Amino acid sequence: MNRPTWHEYFLLLAKLVSARSTCNSRKIGAVIVRKNRILATGYNGAVHGAPHCTDRGPDFCLRRSIGASDADKYNYCISSHAEVNAIDQAARFGISLEGATLYCTLEPCNWCFKQLIQAGIQEVYYEEPYESLNKEFDRYWRRIMESESSFRVFKQIQVSDETLRFVLDILQQKSWRKLTPTPVDQQTVLRLDALAHICSPSPRDTEE
Repeated sequence: MNRPTWHEYFLLLAKLVSARSTCNSRKIGAVIVRKNRILATGYNGAVHGAPHCTDRGPDFCLRRSIGASDADKYNYCISSHAEVNAIDQAARFGISLEGATLYCTLEPCNWCFKQLIQAGIQEVYYEEPYESLNKEFDRYWRRIMESESSFRVFKQIQVSDETLRFVLDILQQKSWRKLTPTPVDQQTVLRLDALAHICSPSPRDTEE
């Protein structure tokens, strides 16, 4: 049995949360926890009241349609990032994130990174590294996040293949099906055999 570790558990939840994303560029999910208890979740998508990009067609992206540069891309994007949406959800319901941990399917960008620090989050675990068109810029911010920020931990993690297969098997099972058969004692087997014999049709019944 490959029961997920806590890190795998929350990263898998973040991946599930990403399924709610309404961004055509990439689906991102975030989960914020403290002492292994979920505080808030978030996925990237249009701000409240704005039309979802996915509703405008699978290829719609405003910033790409107008040819916005990589440096200027956030000025023409209507989406709010998964990490920020999780922070905003906590703020809306009065939940403190002081000392909390973030799990995200993508490494936070430099803008989200600053919001996480200001919210009091202490540890960040992500699945995939964030890559922009400016590699030097990426290296600079990654160095800041890993060694010069107030984060105790800023680390890339993965779900093992064994755990992923185990979880996929669980998801495909019927909830009512038992994973292992219930042990039956010999006395019960004899009673069931006797009952089957009583209920089976006699040769005369078969002939009629």
